[in-house]
Amino acid sequence: MEVIVVDDEELSLNRLGNMLAGMPGVEVCGLFYTAAEALRYINENKPDAVFLDICIPETDGLALANKIKDIDGSAKVVFVTGYDEYAVRAFELEAVDYLMKPISRDRLEKTVQRLQRTLLGTDRQSNPQMKVSCFGGFRATVCESDSGSVNWRSPKTEELFAFLIFKRNVSRDEIANTLWDGLEPGRALTNINSTMYYIRKALSPHGLEKCIAATRKEIRIDSELISCDLYEFERLLRGRPSSKDRVETLDRLAELYKGELFQGKAYEWSFAKSRSLESGFISALLETAEYYREKRGYEQAEKMYKRAFEIDPFNEDICGHIIQICLKMGRKSEALRLYLQMEKFLMEELGEKPQAKLKKLFEEQ
Repeated sequence: MEVIVVDDEELSLNRLGNMLAGMPGVEVCGLFYTAAEALRYINENKPDAVFLDICIPETDGLALANKIKDIDGSAKVVFVTGYDEYAVRAFELEAVDYLMKPISRDRLEKTVQRLQRTLLGTDRQSNPQMKVSCFGGFRATVCESDSGSVNWRSPKTEELFAFLIFKRNVSRDEIANTLWDGLEPGRALTNINSTMYYIRKALSPHGLEKCIAATRKEIRIDSELISCDLYEFERLLRGRPSSKDRVETLDRLAELYKGELFQGKAYEWSFAKSRSLESGFISALLETAEYYREKRGYEQAEKMYKRAFEIDPFNEDICGHIIQICLKMGRKSEALRLYLQMEKFLMEELGEKPQAKLKKLFEEQ
């Protein structure tokens, strides 16, 4: 991989050049103090990557990056600076990375590895690089790493990332109207850009910032790089498994459903879908329970009803199904105990007694 470095500070220029020269697979082809010198070299030699300081004479590094792309659209740019105020604009220019001075060797190695993967066309890996859990809370974890969860700078940073995961592809206008409702449009846009910067900053040390693709109008999650329980759950619910695969599908749905969507987070934008997914899961459980009842598989049916009842403990119809199975299998005392528990629960929570039809089940025996 052939690289050049552009920086008007001699000490910084030589230090970065020496660090890069000591890394496997990297050939430093030039060190340049000015934009004009760098552009002449790029025009004639087409290096693979340019490490570019943002504050250089004649022009700023952001403008220079645009000129580099005009000359050679395949050249990869890595911005280097002592300030983080340009980070948002840098990422909008699709920089491979954004390095803060002083640069550590470990951090630079990650950037070089990312560049090499990109140039070899292997940056998009077949295996997910990050695992995101949305049920029972919200957590983003780096795959095959000891670093654990991704650390977010603030609750708003985490919420924006959760919203992007939730929507997959969303316009900046919708983000502003949802997460910064009531703010003047210009200020809302500034908040989006700065929060996006902190998301990328949290993902960058793990090489995960490529999970997000952004344009001036919209932001998209690359779901190929993410393993997300929400995506799998929705896919399984949309499917119509055959009777052969029904149990396997339900078992997987039950494994994924560890609680409400974004449980513990006051994300109002997720409430409607949370209820919809919960309702869909309960319907799938009940449908499968009925399938087993028709085939006299009462134990399997009871298991499905009980799982649905755990999720919706106010549902008297589900409770009635469980009571019916208990009575059919000769477990009258268990059926009575369940009825009394339901009666107590409804009185404590709603101040109401169960519907008469629930008690009538015992009279039909």
